[in-house]
Amino acid sequence: MISISRILIGAYAVRSVYMTASMVWSARSLRTDASRVGNTPIDVGPDLTVVIPALREQTVMPRSLACFLQLAADWPQLRVLVVTAAREATQTPVGQQTTEHLCRDLARRHNEQLGREVFHVVSYPGQGRRASQLNYAVGELERLFPANGEEYIAVFDADAVPDARLRAHVARAAVGRPAMMQQPMLPAFHAGTRGKRSAAMSGQDLAAFRRTLGIEYRRIKVAGWCAPGRSRRMLATIARPMVYGVGSGLILRRDKLEEVGFFQEPHDDLAVGHRLSMAGEPIAVLPSINIVEPYQSVAAMARAFSSVAFANAATRRDYRFAAARPTRLSRAGQRLLAARALADGAAWALGPAIVTAAAAHLAARRQFRLLATATLTAAVIEPIVAYRLRGRLLRDFRTPGRADATWQQPARLGSIATFAVQPAVSALGPWLLGLRAIRAAVTGRDLRFTKTDHMGETAR
Repeated sequence: MISISRILIGAYAVRSVYMTASMVWSARSLRTDASRVGNTPIDVGPDLTVVIPALREQTVMPRSLACFLQLAADWPQLRVLVVTAAREATQTPVGQQTTEHLCRDLARRHNEQLGREVFHVVSYPGQGRRASQLNYAVGELERLFPANGEEYIAVFDADAVPDARLRAHVARAAVGRPAMMQQPMLPAFHAGTRGKRSAAMSGQDLAAFRRTLGIEYRRIKVAGWCAPGRSRRMLATIARPMVYGVGSGLILRRDKLEEVGFFQEPHDDLAVGHRLSMAGEPIAVLPSINIVEPYQSVAAMARAFSSVAFANAATRRDYRFAAARPTRLSRAGQRLLAARALADGAAWALGPAIVTAAAAHLAARRQFRLLATATLTAAVIEPIVAYRLRGRLLRDFRTPGRADATWQQPARLGSIATFAVQPAVSALGPWLLGLRAIRAAVTGRDLRFTKTDHMGETAR
């Protein structure tokens, strides 16, 4: 039994070293690619329609739309479609402006300022979640902007702030005609934001950075190297990672969106990445980020992550969808990708408990040397490196129309001290999903997922 615990803690330490190296490499790669694109002249930007789903977003929409206004001023092919939900009217106190009314007013003013129709607003009449809103918006695109050649659709959160270099980065990536592009998403607060958060959520800021660069960015890069025809088939099959979409900064070719069955409830983005990965479609990552508001509390994060866990558990459905359609991958390659995604979900839910049990076992047997090594790598070196790289990435970020804008780092000591427990904090998402599934089975009701709301003071 002691040997199993030693293997588990040793693997945990090795993984920490690997993740640290991955963050360093990804940060360097992103900066290098960004500098290359910055030196490339862009004569014309690609046709891009930004779709922003909104529900009770009155506090954050003005800032987000103002950023896209700045981008549209130098990007004639950019359009912005905000899709609100009609049911919000019944949830809004009498006398308070709804998101739809606010956005229609902002769209009118921004269009007048630009002298052309860039901003549009539609209202989803159903009761579905974000994926249903997005599918309704895509249907409305045929009425508003009939397909004209190769176009891309981008999904951004209502609180998203895109990088000012988005046009150049999309234009460069679009040369290869990828089915999907991903602008990595990073949670961060504006420098002027005031509000109280627990130390655990400060540590989550570093964990989110590790996830964004150390996992998501790296996976897309590796998937590009393993694309069909670019490397030996057997090696590519073994090394190819499963790419999952991230809802803010997700950019899709309009024709490919229909091929993957549009957006899926309850979490719209994961299935898109899964299905494109198993189809062997080319996926690109942009060398810039978009910034969104971090979760305010552990409870809010757990609720959001429970829907992510549900979407990950539905990987088998994505596999069946992909297996029934044309693909550039072998059936074995598709199965391996699906198995990896399910293994990721199992490790997410069970990994913290298993590692904690192994550490407690070694401590009881006074096996402190290996524990000290794991603590040094996972609780000291990794968060310190993440903190420094995150600060550098935020300094490199360019806010549209605001050259002097700065973004907050979390409290240094609090975020580093709580970094090691973040896997356990994140695992609350799949555990909450399990509890909800049990309750749904007992009561006979469907699983329901709630929306993450924003704090008013973050809209600046």
